[in-house]
Amino acid sequence: MSLFSRKVVLIEETSFHMGEVDYTKASLYDNIRTYPLEVKAGKSIYVRVSSSNGVDVSVIDNAGMNVKFQEHVTSEIVMGPVPVKEKGMMAIILGVYAGDRTDVTFSVWME
Repeated sequence: MSLFSRKVVLIEETSFHMGEVDYTKASLYDNIRTYPLEVKAGKSIYVRVSSSNGVDVSVIDNAGMNVKFQEHVTSEIVMGPVPVKEKGMMAIILGVYAGDRTDVTFSVWME
């Protein structure tokens, strides 16, 4: 880390439950969550994730391509650095299989 770089928190540490039945969703389960991110070129994205029963995590770039993927995360991991090539929107997608339930804690920052 250089002298002038700094950590910019994009999503504060958040905890929630995934996988419950939700009749308002087309799949009838709350099993996919998407978090859009506003990013700057030349920086890197870091994602810290932990879950009680396994969650799939994907980092999507502004072209809609998957740039980093981790399947069935249970213990705490940090995904990154994921380089940001151009300014714009990226996204973090968290998912569990329909019927599975898990408690998820995650945060996202940029350096």
